[in-house]
Amino acid sequence: MRTLPRPSVADRAGRARVEAGEQNAADRALRQVVHRTIADVSKDVERWSYNTAVAHCMELLNGIQRYGREEQPHAAVWDEALDALLELLAIMTPHVTAELWERRHPGAPSVHEQPWPDYDPHLVRLETVTMVIQMNGKVRDRFEVDAGLGEADAVAIALASPKVSEALGGAAPKRVVARPPRLVNVVV
Repeated sequence: MRTLPRPSVADRAGRARVEAGEQNAADRALRQVVHRTIADVSKDVERWSYNTAVAHCMELLNGIQRYGREEQPHAAVWDEALDALLELLAIMTPHVTAELWERRHPGAPSVHEQPWPDYDPHLVRLETVTMVIQMNGKVRDRFEVDAGLGEADAVAIALASPKVSEALGGAAPKRVVARPPRLVNVVV
């Protein structure tokens, strides 16, 4: 919690900021992290899993800090990320977030009077995932694949893997269990 005030009350005049214009890939990546965090924390709070909610918020904070160090922040993306973080943390750390919100938005209604943030389902959706290929339960290979990959394509990618082909030694597998897009297990 000690690192939270740094980016949330960063001096606007002291930073080079892009006030308008197109968002670049880094901006879109941070927006995806923000919206995934909102979705994850919303689910965590509904299940009363506050420890995992705080962990998701800290991951978002790390992403915001990395974005601020490595990129020239887009003002709208920067503000969306910080405000969402404070709104998410408000139910778990009410006094700290109220103080930081007041510093960011002097004279505005309290963070506790803000509505719970909504997430964009299009930004939450993963575009690619890591598919693990196992042989008899042991990991043999990993591939980055499209999140909408079907079973037939997953099996084809697994059987075409050089590591799997080498381990099979020309023999046909007894069975292939596919749980696309994350896992394919080749049974020999």
